[in-house]
Amino acid sequence: MAKPLRQILIQFHYMKSIFLTSLMSLCIIAAITSCDRSPEQISDTPAATNKNDTTQNSGLRIAFIYGDSINAKYNFLIDAEENLEREGKQMDERLRRKLSRAEARARELQGQAATMTQMQMQEAQLELQNLDLEMQQFQETLAGDIRKMEIDLQKDYVGRVDSFLEAYNSDGKYDMIMNFQRGGNLLWINKAFDITDEVLKGLNDAYDARVKPSESESKK
Repeated sequence: MAKPLRQILIQFHYMKSIFLTSLMSLCIIAAITSCDRSPEQISDTPAATNKNDTTQNSGLRIAFIYGDSINAKYNFLIDAEENLEREGKQMDERLRRKLSRAEARARELQGQAATMTQMQMQEAQLELQNLDLEMQQFQETLAGDIRKMEIDLQKDYVGRVDSFLEAYNSDGKYDMIMNFQRGGNLLWINKAFDITDEVLKGLNDAYDARVKPSESESKK
């Protein structure tokens, strides 16, 4: 008698469990050296308290952002997460429908087994094996599509941040903009160097300026 089609399990990993975790491991470092500046010895004096003048009597001008805050509040990532979850649910439903049809066909063949000839039973078993293989391949294809979306999204994210920081620091104000995250390699930094709010506002303004006109056009 033909063996029953084994159950195919599905487990999709959405943005919160994979994409954001991988993004949180990113270290956004922009090393931008200003022109016509003679090198100076880095000073051990405390940093200035004025956020707009991040170093005082120091040769290296540093600023930092809280990466976790960017990940949580950047509108591009928020929208991207929602889109990825919708895509994942649609793929999940496609796989479930395909699995349901395959199981129905397996039950049909098994119900006919008692009246099958030896040749028909061999053909039925081969069909079941092909259904099983087809389900595995379909699942792998969907999982690959999700992974590609995540990779493309991560590249887009990094590109947007890099482009913004290039423009933000076009005046050469900082030599280095670092990413600070608790538990990361950077253990402590003076909060006077924090430019998170400025960067987040700039990123969201730039993103909203591109998205909102597109949404308005699509509604016409």
